[in-house]
Amino acid sequence: MPMRKDFPVFDCDSHVVEPPAIWEEYVPAKQRAWVKTQFCFHTDGDLLFINGRAVPAARERSNAAEVGWARWDKKEVGRLTPGTAEWQAKFGRLLGCRDPHARLRDMDALGTDQVMLFPTWFVRLALLRDPEAAAILATAYNDWVHDYCAPDRKRLFPCAVLPLQSVAASIEELRRVARLGFKAAAVRPCFWNGRYPTLPEFDPLWREFEALGLVLAMHTFPSREALTSDWAQRMAAARGHSGQGLLFTDEAVVYSPGQFVSNVTAAMDPAIDASEALGFVMEAMTWVTTVVMTGWLEKFPRLKAAVLESNASWLPLVLARSANFTDLFAFQRGNRAIRDPREAFQERCFIGFESDETLVYRLWDLFEDIAIWSSDYPHHDAEDAWDGLAHMAECGVPAAVQRKLLGENARRLYGIEPLMRVGERLEEYQPAILPW
Repeated sequence: MPMRKDFPVFDCDSHVVEPPAIWEEYVPAKQRAWVKTQFCFHTDGDLLFINGRAVPAARERSNAAEVGWARWDKKEVGRLTPGTAEWQAKFGRLLGCRDPHARLRDMDALGTDQVMLFPTWFVRLALLRDPEAAAILATAYNDWVHDYCAPDRKRLFPCAVLPLQSVAASIEELRRVARLGFKAAAVRPCFWNGRYPTLPEFDPLWREFEALGLVLAMHTFPSREALTSDWAQRMAAARGHSGQGLLFTDEAVVYSPGQFVSNVTAAMDPAIDASEALGFVMEAMTWVTTVVMTGWLEKFPRLKAAVLESNASWLPLVLARSANFTDLFAFQRGNRAIRDPREAFQERCFIGFESDETLVYRLWDLFEDIAIWSSDYPHHDAEDAWDGLAHMAECGVPAAVQRKLLGENARRLYGIEPLMRVGERLEEYQPAILPW
């Protein structure tokens, strides 16, 4: 019997993959040549332009961002090198990552009624040093993704990016996208020009989030960068070539909490991409621990926050550990009370999970009011809603909780009215492929 559902599913974290048009059409013509030297990367090319320098990009990594069809066998996807002729013939890049009409058709097959759209490469804006270039690029991306959603604004919802190199520019852009109807803005929990976003100089931005009612979407994306120049050489040697030991830049810089484990494994066995296995989780755990143990959340009592692309199974452990040591080290705060981290997160925050996280389903009573489902389409580890429904049934998750996890929680977070377009799984469907 075909699978069916009787409630609308909201995908809280799905992606677009930025096309050349952002730089060629949405960046103002007078600034285009200079901006492209400061930050320019899309998966049609082999170079990342960053801070005035050109760095070879790992093509197999970047193409993997566009091959996430949930029904493709992941062992088969991982066996072939993305970008090769064999890979192109068997899989190829999904057209829906750039074309909204193709995405809407794919959503029908994935069991997704509505979706919040996040960037792929623009989470790298944290690498960019120049505040003016960051502001121009954030505006260009936000305009492009707003246009991308135009074919169906009741199903497609854009999440903005912000130029955190400048708090003032970020506030200005946040106000602009709010006027355009955006519900959320993404911030990566890493260092931006040497500053972590929970530091006091960012406080005016979070107050603006409160005033406008937008969701702070903390979206992880760890990267490999060298700890030192010596470490860069070690990474290069492990990969069998010299001169380019890094993945995204050629500078010795640390800016991501998930970076360390990626660097260590890259210097040992470059076939193991630990940034996928653990780095995303480490970025998110760092941010959650920071905001619940320092009282940061209490500074912004109306702020709504989501933790995304980091899985969710680790959350109960981190919150329990945070609560324990918040109590044990109260003397360091002069016994100033801080709210129980578990209560603070439960009241103010949400966390994304993916369909294969069966531990979330087994602990559904802990997650039923704070977990929001994500597909991660079109990235290579994507899952669909039908997988999630099947796992929930296996684990005995009550029907009312299934509705919360797969839609109600996310719509409550973003303030979006439900819309149901998909009731039955399409058994025969092939996604459209992006031409080369």
